[in-house]
Amino acid sequence: MDTYTIEFHIEDLSLNPSDVTRLLELNPCQIRDSNNRINKRNLNALWAYDGIYFEKDSPSYEWRTLEEGLLFILDKLEPKLHLIETNFFMYKRYFWCAHFQESFDGGTVLSTQLLKRLANFNTELVVKNYYSE
Repeated sequence: MDTYTIEFHIEDLSLNPSDVTRLLELNPCQIRDSNNRINKRNLNALWAYDGIYFEKDSPSYEWRTLEEGLLFILDKLEPKLHLIETNFFMYKRYFWCAHFQESFDGGTVLSTQLLKRLANFNTELVVKNYYSE
């Protein structure tokens, strides 16, 4: 059975993740300051949101379908879309999805309604596929 994890990311070397949290009034599932380094180079600062971190009685962060998880996050982010566009337009923004699969047959299908909602964010949808038993 396939499962998915999904997050909305905002990142840039100059990003202050605490500003994102303060302005959007949303709790991130992950933050990274730009002073983190790998191989002697700075990593971009990152603010990531999965829609469920810190919420009491939240559902599992693994979704059975990509659409189900994206709809869940979109329902929470769409009321903040104007703030995201106004304050974070200069940073890289994208939906990051990890797809864990047991076989390499088939693929994901997204509805027209979901694609329209994603288009409103004017961002990338990044899907990484991983084989898992």
